[in-house]
Amino acid sequence: MVLASTAFDVSSQSNFVAYWGQSSAGSQKSLGEYCGDSSIDVIVMAFLYQFPNTKLDLSATCRSTFPGSELLHCPDVAADIKKCQSQGKAVILSMGGAAGAYGFSSDDDGRKYADTVWDMFLGGSGSQRPFDDAVLDGVDLDIEGGSTAGYAAYVAQLRSHFEASSDKKYYITGAPQCPFPDAMLGSTLNSAWFDMVFVQFYNNFCGLDAYPQGFNYGQWDTWAKSQSANKNVKLYIGAPGSQSAAGRGYVDASTINSIASDIRSKYTSFGGVMTWDASQAFDASSWGQSVSSALKSGGSKKRALEPLQGRFISTRSANVTAGAMQVKLELVEGSDVYISDTENTFGFHVRIQSADQPIRQGWELHIPLPVGVSVAQASAQAHNIRVHDNTLVVVDGSSINENMAFAFRVAGQHIGNEFGLPDPAKIMLYTTA
Repeated sequence: MVLASTAFDVSSQSNFVAYWGQSSAGSQKSLGEYCGDSSIDVIVMAFLYQFPNTKLDLSATCRSTFPGSELLHCPDVAADIKKCQSQGKAVILSMGGAAGAYGFSSDDDGRKYADTVWDMFLGGSGSQRPFDDAVLDGVDLDIEGGSTAGYAAYVAQLRSHFEASSDKKYYITGAPQCPFPDAMLGSTLNSAWFDMVFVQFYNNFCGLDAYPQGFNYGQWDTWAKSQSANKNVKLYIGAPGSQSAAGRGYVDASTINSIASDIRSKYTSFGGVMTWDASQAFDASSWGQSVSSALKSGGSKKRALEPLQGRFISTRSANVTAGAMQVKLELVEGSDVYISDTENTFGFHVRIQSADQPIRQGWELHIPLPVGVSVAQASAQAHNIRVHDNTLVVVDGSSINENMAFAFRVAGQHIGNEFGLPDPAKIMLYTTA
């Protein structure tokens, strides 16, 4: 049996993961051809679509079966798995999918099937191994139907095999949909140890097309750090590889590179980008290569944020300086500012005034909110705004010429008359160009 040791680094924030095996574009290259592309760090083979009565579907890549059985026997795929691993890539088998007949009726069923998977695909010694002596690097759970029973027990039993084997490192991954908690995997994610979670930010209201206001990576980050059994679990932005790869949620390479760079700068849980699937992402558009390249170069090509240090001037304004540039930040009350106990909202204006030269294109304004205030929603007309760690973050790609003013409205707990204006001396203005 071949126990390939990969150079894949699960702790990295620049990994690119591609699902393979379903020919979603209508055709696909061999596993070995995709592994020849340095853009890919992890290949997830799809799918083991029926269990515990095991059936595989790699969309016609493999057609032969074991004598007297419907179980696929794929020597060519086995050779490609070894090739991928020899190039430092991890190869994982995904269980489930959007279509299939699968599930467990009890924890005992889950534990028994974990033993089967260990013997058929991992470090065990089953009599019928679809990929012969090739040893996969782990198992992915893409559970989108059936019962939720038995999966935590399944993972725990697999983990017991992993711990008893010192031959190589194995991984457990999951692919929940972005609405939190995931309807099928939610309880399993809370109780079982996962190394990576590929959140499907597509075909849902919380997907990439809802960024930034409706994009809920922050919820998943909170789960990873407070509820997950593995507090160092890595989260991946799951993205369609082309317009036809999903019903909604596709964004072009430039857009997802910007989103990934933003998420990476704010969340240590970020592990990289996952795409559905290789046949879509690695077509003539080179979407996959572009996204992977941006990840491995540290994000998008914009410069690192440069904080402009400010000094306290008064209770409502502050001057900040960056080189020769003088900027005045002022929080002002006016006819549009309101406090409402009944609506539990508060509004205020922020005015940015550049004293002697325009602020360069691409800027972010970070406004810390008072202690005790929990903001659930925030809006600023014509600007991208989000709430992160009780800070209002405004992002804009335009320049600030002489002055700019915009109004905020925030809603949440303990706002009303207890809110008060944020301290302008603590506001940070960043430039990115």
